Amino acid sequence: MRWMRPIAVLLLLGVWPDAFAVAQDVAARHPDLDLTVEAPAPETVIGDPGQMAFVAGRALAHFGEFQTFDLVFVLDTSQSTSTPSGADIDGDGVVGHRRGSKYLSILGDILPLPNSDGGDSILAAEIAAVKMMLDQLDPRTTRVGIVSFAGDHDSLQPDAFTEVPLSTDFEKVRRGLDDILDRGPAGMTNMVSAVNRATVELLGTQSAYSEKREGARKVILFLTDGVPTLPFENSRLQNARMAISKAMMAAKHDIRIDTFAIGPKALEEPVVVVEMARVSLGVFTPILEPKNLRAVFEQVDLAEIEELRIRNRSNDKPAIYQIQNPDGSFAALVPVKVGRNTLEVFARTTNGTEATRTVTVRYLDKAGIADLPPRLLAQRNRLMENRLLDLQRRRLEIETARDDDLRKDLQIEIEKERVKAERRADELRRDLEIEVDPDGD
Repeated sequence: MRWMRPIAVLLLLGVWPDAFAVAQDVAARHPDLDLTVEAPAPETVIGDPGQMAFVAGRALAHFGEFQTFDLVFVLDTSQSTSTPSGADIDGDGVVGHRRGSKYLSILGDILPLPNSDGGDSILAAEIAAVKMMLDQLDPRTTRVGIVSFAGDHDSLQPDAFTEVPLSTDFEKVRRGLDDILDRGPAGMTNMVSAVNRATVELLGTQSAYSEKREGARKVILFLTDGVPTLPFENSRLQNARMAISKAMMAAKHDIRIDTFAIGPKALEEPVVVVEMARVSLGVFTPILEPKNLRAVFEQVDLAEIEELRIRNRSNDKPAIYQIQNPDGSFAALVPVKVGRNTLEVFARTTNGTEATRTVTVRYLDKAGIADLPPRLLAQRNRLMENRLLDLQRRRLEIETARDDDLRKDLQIEIEKERVKAERRADELRRDLEIEVDPDGD
């Protein structure tokens, strides 16, 4: 069973207390499927141009009364995130690179070379990916917070900071992200402090800056390009144990941790990020090329929906353009015929639960576009822009095919790196066992 693998690892690392009970309890629960259609309303008369109906709603797997999300993005701001991402993140037409001799660059963290464009760093890529995901979230149901972490030798200063408490004001979140980029990378890597700070914010304890909210699904999205080097210097094992222990404590409070290991350094010793995700029933995602971080974030799924299909029963035509957001909200344009149309939405969760909803509308030429609230109107406009872009792309079929191939290659690369990282994590576990158990302790 899925919960048994973390237990063996925690035994090796010595992070045992309550691990079995926590993992078993989480695995025993089964989510319900919440599927709703917000638009169009039943029996609406529509006349959208292009003879299409705009369909929007929400598909979400949830435990108990979960209807909302509290998300904390945890961003690594250590010195190593000054490394160029390999992409033109800031859009200035120039891709940042390391200055200096290629021979000096092999010294890496011992003698870090300056980045020719700080706007193209790994840190900049982290921030750009989070901003992109903000555009896909619904502030009516989702709060977002930001925690940054690095680390130094000053025990009086915290190594993780709440940059933005949980909030539905996404502009405030964006400003907080800009402040992080303005400060730039510095310091070492204290993952223990980072997980602890994010957990505090999600729980809304007395030391939190965020208000407590009951019933929300709590998720940490943990981004790092390295391995834990603090709170204990030169103690890889102890740092690993403590970080995984903090993840276990978060899991006890129904907090899921999705980890993103960015770049080759993070994938050399991935045991901590692999286990943090595993013990909390989160998702570990390896990103070999930092430049692909934004593309990976476009595919993040927090709603645990394996399949979403939208079609018109009356003409047996599927949605032509469809958006499925991380928090479960969706929107689509569906071809309709003149007269009555029965629109169908089908969803299936990752554990196999299924649900179907239908709504009947009537299409009349020149009937006009149905009124929509601003949030749904923005979704509709986004779909119409996609439709326009698609019409343009049809003249560039070769380029489109190449883009599809690149996406497939990226997905294949992620799966290969995930297998390699987990295999490497297995090797590191064996090393750790030898290192901590010479006298049978």
